[in-house]
Amino acid sequence: MPSVSHVSSLLDYENPVSLSPTQVETIAIIGGGASAAIILDCLLKEPDSKIKLITIFERQPKLGGIWYYNPETIQTPNDIIKSGNSDLENDPQLENPFHIHKYTRKILLPKSKQERFVQTPSYHGMTTNIIEQLMTYSDVNQWSTDDTEKRQQQQQQDNKYVVGTEKQQQQQQDNKYVVGTVVQKYIEKYIHRNLDNPKFVLRLNSTVEDVERIDRHDSADIPYRFTLTIRTFHDEKQDLWYQQDFDSIVVASGHYHVPFIPHVPGLKQVQKKYPQVVQHAKFYRDSQFYENKTVIVVGSRASGSDLTKFVAREPNTKVYQSIRNFEKTKVRSNRVNAITKPPIKDVQVSDSDGIIVTFEDGTTIENPNHIIYCTGYSFSYPFLNRFFNNAITNKGVTVNNLYQHTFLVSEPLITIIGVPIDGISFRVFEYQAILLSRYLTGKVQLPSRSQQLEWVQERFEAKQNTRSFHTIGAEDALNYVHTLTNLGNVSKKCNLGREFPTLTADDVLMYKQAGEKLKKFWDER
Repeated sequence: MPSVSHVSSLLDYENPVSLSPTQVETIAIIGGGASAAIILDCLLKEPDSKIKLITIFERQPKLGGIWYYNPETIQTPNDIIKSGNSDLENDPQLENPFHIHKYTRKILLPKSKQERFVQTPSYHGMTTNIIEQLMTYSDVNQWSTDDTEKRQQQQQQDNKYVVGTEKQQQQQQDNKYVVGTVVQKYIEKYIHRNLDNPKFVLRLNSTVEDVERIDRHDSADIPYRFTLTIRTFHDEKQDLWYQQDFDSIVVASGHYHVPFIPHVPGLKQVQKKYPQVVQHAKFYRDSQFYENKTVIVVGSRASGSDLTKFVAREPNTKVYQSIRNFEKTKVRSNRVNAITKPPIKDVQVSDSDGIIVTFEDGTTIENPNHIIYCTGYSFSYPFLNRFFNNAITNKGVTVNNLYQHTFLVSEPLITIIGVPIDGISFRVFEYQAILLSRYLTGKVQLPSRSQQLEWVQERFEAKQNTRSFHTIGAEDALNYVHTLTNLGNVSKKCNLGREFPTLTADDVLMYKQAGEKLKKFWDER
């Protein structure tokens, strides 16, 4: 019979949430990027664990998540990614064929024609913007791929956007800001070092399309587990669909898949009539396409700044960069071919069947060749939509009821790693992974679900449904990792695997100062 104490701790709202050491034997990790790499390593290093199988499902042919660069991409699908659309509209869940074919666990079906946003947003010239010492994991804190230096040198030769004065190149080298392919290799190597572990299975070209809770009738400590429906490549015309059961699921799929284009009056009509004009940065690969063109770049964060710089360097190209906080920001382009503008007020089809873009200061641009939206991505987990009745996210802006950006209050056996944004990314993921590995192996308990909801509600009152809800920037980093460390405290008698790394105020200061230098470095180029 199930253990009453552990069943109740998961299913009620007032007791602390905990798992027994024998409760989780099989774990599915959805995604093969940075957060998947660290949670896999932490789980495998946890001693006295009863885990028998950990499977990573990665839908790309290579590991690395968003750092995997695939030069082949589609044009921005303006029939899908419409102005103001939510994640549910842009990225609906596929039908589960096993709801019809109930008596089989494998089936061959024609390839789906629905856009699945498989392409990564990695583009030519994309580099890291966090110093090597804090972006890498604490146990391998260098971009230690064997051919790093060789590939960086080759990248500088091939890419006209990664050259500069000797002083500028030294600035980049001192802080080890590397091209995306180096990060991809780093993640791949980090995961591959566990390939010989008999508890680990890697499934590439495999997309999880559905998650369902099913009853179990053995003597386990919890009366249910999960069935995953997976779609994988079979041949050019067909996919193989199959199902597999797991005790727990760790979602490590990131949040740079489903593009978001904000609502702008008239933009949907322009998208419909001129689908080649409106684009999203996810589908950008290099700037040569924009030579001799007039381009509006919307956004001032990493991709917006990069694309403005790259496109403006093309011959006979004029770039207008639209910045949301135009009056408050210090961002001003000093490039010959780039002009900074406030937000777009509306986009209209003119009487002469052209396009008129009007900015909030009243200025206009007629017939731009392209409007590139560098406006970010929606949180989207289509494989969980039915499970959570289409309420896993709040319009794609935040993840609903996610305690400490990691634990789903309504389902303690499904967790998410990699949600925090704007932070010291890999290092924050490492703290999440260590806490999560101790939780899944029954070594720590979480506050009651009612207390978890209190935390969510308090944060929502302060941040609302905005990007800042999941933002862990430099100012919040120390408090956040200290909170995770405190939640991960265990008895001295307990055998532990990976220890929490040390993050100090000096580390955060170094991170901030390096970021300021990097901004100046980019501005001088």
